[in-house]
Parts: sequence; C-alpha cells; structure tokens
Amino acid sequence: MFGAQLTQIIDEHERWLAAKPGGRRANLAMLILRGIDLSNRNLSRAQLAGADLSGAVLANCRLEGADLYGADLTDADLTQACLAAADLRGCALRGALLDRTDLRGADLRSSDMLIAVPDSGGEGEGAAELARSGQGVVFRRAHLGRALLVGARLSGVVMLECDITGAVLRGADLRDADLSGSVLREVDLTGADLSQANLTAARLSGALLAGARLQGARFAGADLVGVELDHCDLGEALLDEARFSRPLDSLALDTRRRVHDHERWIDSGGARGARAELEGANLEGADLRGARLSGATLRGAHLQGALLGGADLTLADLSGADLTEASLRGAMLRGAMLGHARLAGADMADARLDPADILQPDGHPSGRSWPADLTGADMARASLWRAQLQYANVTGADLRGADLAQADTTGVRFADARLDGAVGLDRPELSPSARVG
Repeated sequence: MFGAQLTQIIDEHERWLAAKPGGRRANLAMLILRGIDLSNRNLSRAQLAGADLSGAVLANCRLEGADLYGADLTDADLTQACLAAADLRGCALRGALLDRTDLRGADLRSSDMLIAVPDSGGEGEGAAELARSGQGVVFRRAHLGRALLVGARLSGVVMLECDITGAVLRGADLRDADLSGSVLREVDLTGADLSQANLTAARLSGALLAGARLQGARFAGADLVGVELDHCDLGEALLDEARFSRPLDSLALDTRRRVHDHERWIDSGGARGARAELEGANLEGADLRGARLSGATLRGAHLQGALLGGADLTLADLSGADLTEASLRGAMLRGAMLGHARLAGADMADARLDPADILQPDGHPSGRSWPADLTGADMARASLWRAQLQYANVTGADLRGADLAQADTTGVRFADARLDGAVGLDRPELSPSARVG
C-alpha cells in the first residue's frame, strides 16, 4: 500500500473517531505493513485482523478496541501504545517492545508470545521450549488490568512493576516468572502454577489463588491482604515479611464497637446503636468487605489498601480520606462524599457511584436524589471499569491513566478534570474544560 493512500485512510479514520464529515473506519485487515511507522496516530477501533505489522513502530499509538485478531506484531515497538480492550487473540507478539504498554481489558488468549509456533530451524528442543514459554518476554511497567490470559503459558516471563489488577490467569503456567513489584490485586490465579515464581514486594490483595501451586514461590514483603489461599500448600513458599489481612476483629476495640453500633443503627432505623464517627481512623489494610457503613463519617480516614469490596457506603462521608490502592470493587457508593479523597490506583470496578435517593422521615422516597461528589479527588490510574457514575461531580478530579471502559458516565461533570491517558471515554468532546493529553 502506498504511503499517501495509507495516510489518507488513517486521516479519514481519525475524522470518523471524532464524528467529523468525511470520516470512515479504517480497514487494514490482512495488509502487509511491515516496518510501518504509525507512532502517535489514533487507530482506535480500526480493523487490523491478520495484518502483518512485524517490526512496525507503534509507539504512543492508540489502538484502543482495535481488531488485531491473528495480526503479526513480532518485534513491533509498542512503547506507551494503548491497546486497551483490543482483540489480540492469536497475535504474534514475540520480541515486541512492551514498555509502558496499556493492555487493560485486552484479550490475549492464544497469542503466540505464549504458545509459539514450533521452531523449524534446527535449534533443538531447548529453543522450542523457550519459544513455547514466556521466557524472553519482558513487560516493563505495562498495564494488563482485566487482560484475559486463561491457561497462558508464561513460565519464565518477566513483568517488571506491571499493573495486572483484575486480570484472569486461571490455570496459567507462571513457573519461574518474575512478578516482583507488580500489582496483582483481585487477579484470578485459581489453579495457576507459581512454582519458583518471584513475587517479592508484589501486591496481591484480594487475589484468588485457590488450588494454586506455590512450591518455592517467593512472597517476601508481598501484600497478601484478603488473598484466597484455599487448597494451597504454603509449606515450601517463602513468606518472609508478607502482610496478611487486618480483619475487623483485629482492629481496635473502639473501632469494632463503632462499626457494630452503626449496623444496629441502620437495622433499627436510628432507634438503637449510633452512627459511626470514624473521622481520621486508621483502617489501613483492613478487611471490611461487605461492611454496612451507609451514612458513616469517615472523613480523613486512613484506608490505604483496605478491602471494601461489596461494602455499602451509600451517602458516607469519605471527604479527604486516603483510599490509595484500596479495593472498592462492587462497592455501593451512591451519593457518597469523596471530595479531595485519594483514590490513586484504587479498584472501583463495578462500583455504584450514581445518585442516592433521599428518603423522607417515614422512609418513603422524597423524589429527590443526591449525586456522588468526587470533586478534586485523585483517581489517577484507578479502575472504574463498568462503574455507574451517572451525574457524579468529578470537577477538578485527576483521572490520568484511569480505566473508564464500559463505565456509565451519563451526566458526569468533567469540568477541569485531568483525563490524560484515561481509557474508555469518547474523547475529547466530554467537556469544553476537560483536559485531555
């Protein structure tokens, strides 16, 4: 394909993405584009199935939601490329440069960086085994949150300081893998083989490791808060200085009493117990999954790394609270006050942040509602996948690098919000004052 023709196709595609006249979705399926330079271009949702992009320069290219089924990306430069929610099934990624690449929600099943084509060059069984594993595949500070890697053959893979939050790695082969310093919160590793894997200083809060093989796995300094370890043999795992859950029963007596009194207050409609006043409370790393704290006061509370999945925090006051890297997956935050809260790296997938109904004193609906307040909140790198954010106020919030794929943002006020690197939003017409890099 001639350069001028390709340039025209991509220009028309970018107009199509911006809903401008003369736009047309790019169809580059099955084309030979070896070594092409597409850096800094926007090919989100483009059709590239079966395309030969080996050796292509795709640095900082937007390929969000693109169809790359069976494409050849061997030795491609994908530095800081965005492949969020892309279809990469059957893709060749061997030798690709995966530095700060965004693969959140991507489907990587059967991509042949994991199950390579057997080598026919007579290099012996050792080379074939290397090709069939993840050895030689190096991810650096890549985002793999929610990536589908079921049964992946990743033995020996190196994932340096990667974010793999919520990824599905059931039955994966991760023998001898180096996952040190990576974030694996809420990851499904059920039945995975982690023998001899290096998980030093990895953050695994809320992960599922039921039935996983952990012989010789190194968890020194790892965060294992709320990790499911059913049917796991930890006898040969190295757990020096690993951190486990702080269940409610391990918290200060006064804190436990306030939580229990609050639940009585809810159940009795305010007749018994007392509303929880936990302003500035130290709940770092606490396991509060499913806790009923609707209407509680948690202003300025320390909830770093806390597990609040499925908790009811409707109309709770969390203004200025520190929820850095907390798990709020599926939490009820309807009408919650989170102004200037620190939610960097928090997992709010499937959370409800839509307006709460205001009830009359007799318990009947008043016909009025109260939206969630996230003004000035720091939500950089947070996962808001499938979150319900209808009419939330995020004025001045920091959403850089946040995952908003499939989130309902109807009526959301994005004025002065930082949206650089956020995925899942139809940009840039969100708001005249929203800042998109």
